[in-house]
Amino acid sequence: MVQIFNFDKSTVNKLSGDNGKLRDVNGVNGSPRSIAPGFPDLHEQFNQMGIRHIRFHDNLGIGDIDNYLIHNDSGSQLKPTIPTYKPQKDALNLAADLANIRTIFPNAAKGMRQGSYQIASSGANYGMTDAYLKEVMTNHPEVNPANIQREILFRVGRTNRGGYEPPQNFDVYAQLVADVVARYSRDYQEFGLPRKVTHWEIWNEPDLTFFWNSNNPDLFYDFFGKVSKAIKAVDPTAKVGGPGVANGYNPGGQYLDGLLDYCAKNNIEIDFLSWHFYATATGDPLNILDITRQIEQTIKNSAFPDLESLCTEWNLSPYGTLNTLCTAQSPINAAFISSCLMYMQHGKVDRAYYYRGDASSFGLFNDEPGYCTPAAQAFHLYHKLMSETANILVDDQNFDTGLTTMACINDAGDQINVLAANYFVTYDYVNENLDPKPYSYKQHYIDGNRPVDTLLKDSWGFDKWFGNTKPSNNPDSTGNYVIQNTTVKPLDVASVKTHAKSYADSDKGVEIVIHNVDFPVDTYSVYAWRITDKTRLDRMLPTLVDPSEISHSLVNNTLKIRDEKNTRYTVAFYTIVKDKNKQTISL
Repeated sequence: MVQIFNFDKSTVNKLSGDNGKLRDVNGVNGSPRSIAPGFPDLHEQFNQMGIRHIRFHDNLGIGDIDNYLIHNDSGSQLKPTIPTYKPQKDALNLAADLANIRTIFPNAAKGMRQGSYQIASSGANYGMTDAYLKEVMTNHPEVNPANIQREILFRVGRTNRGGYEPPQNFDVYAQLVADVVARYSRDYQEFGLPRKVTHWEIWNEPDLTFFWNSNNPDLFYDFFGKVSKAIKAVDPTAKVGGPGVANGYNPGGQYLDGLLDYCAKNNIEIDFLSWHFYATATGDPLNILDITRQIEQTIKNSAFPDLESLCTEWNLSPYGTLNTLCTAQSPINAAFISSCLMYMQHGKVDRAYYYRGDASSFGLFNDEPGYCTPAAQAFHLYHKLMSETANILVDDQNFDTGLTTMACINDAGDQINVLAANYFVTYDYVNENLDPKPYSYKQHYIDGNRPVDTLLKDSWGFDKWFGNTKPSNNPDSTGNYVIQNTTVKPLDVASVKTHAKSYADSDKGVEIVIHNVDFPVDTYSVYAWRITDKTRLDRMLPTLVDPSEISHSLVNNTLKIRDEKNTRYTVAFYTIVKDKNKQTISL
């Protein structure tokens, strides 16, 4: 038989979400403004997905304090998407040049090496980051009918592959960060931003030695403390936190509990604890709830019980191969994404930022002409759930099968939306080697046909990629380098486990049962959508299901919806409205 879920229309689940309201956890990393030639602008698509929270991270120099990318980097996560028949070397060199030249402080390393803030801060390239922040936060009114006000979490650090040695002088580095905070948090109006940057995340994944080449947590604590004090000295209202650990599940871990202990003992202000989740160990989306609850316990046990909990990166797999990147855009990951978004309502996650929301590696968008990926459709459906029906209904599920559901109701009580994701836990699609290889999509990739010097001479390219700001110099020619040492052995961490699940019923479909439905039998309507592999890019709403594919009835105030085609790796969305004349088919 199909799997049955029971909901109560008359009772909001105050123990889920934010006191019964869906949490805004559909933020992303990346930028709706293209970060490099070859990638598209996605302003309209970000708005269709309802993206309000954006983590500025891995944007090839934009928003970076310092960078030292090497040329022709074979380990770059951008490489797998570049066709083998293209000059990959030129593309990777362009990526390195953009990241190094557009970094805010192109002389940071030289200045820190000499202990000189004056040298480190000289030739600052603010204009490039200014241009991106203004465009992203202003959010063009012509493509933003819902008036979505974007907010930025500013990651303090470097783009991926931008150097893994700790900054050479923490005091100078903290002064550089203070300058950035003054510009974008305190004096933001002076520089054309519509709102201040509210959240400042110090570093990214220091528990991985290829982001922070040290296995001495005390070194990072010292760095965090100095940067936190510098930020708060400029803007006491700024929210400061970190460290964006890769291993979010690590009870008692050095960079979680240890960081909070250090802050408490040394009078360091901290406002949020940030962590990441990739299903590397198990392929199980329910592990995000395991981490959520462990982080919540860590916060409760600390001297800072009111900290925010931010998941600043998450995705199915962290491995940057063409196969895993394609799978991350597929129906498989659409079911994973939808499951995670629902699981995060059952623990303390104040914000979450998927990695990533644009068309770069790991992104939601590809180059299949005119089509929207299933992964992007999953974000659109969650936005539809949250914007139309924000109140979570009480349910009876226990997360021990392939199906995960959430039913929500609007304030007026005349519309109910139900999201149902059917995910089968397997390690096949997380594995770096990825065998089988179920999906192959044409990807966007960085276009290295024109080097930086050519882009700077072209008026359109000068504006598009550099914000009409001429780089102060080329760091490669000014001694702005950092010698990268052999990485040390990382510290041991804990590991999540796969949850036992039964798929006997969930593989046969779903039946949604909603009790205490006071709609007149002859006026209510039911609509259903299903995520499909290809739908129009300009309309993210998934395919409207033919009414013959589902059955429904309303008897004695109990509504039943039966969908036998909601099987493995299917995501469906059901809308029940009291008035059948109410418009429900929206973009």
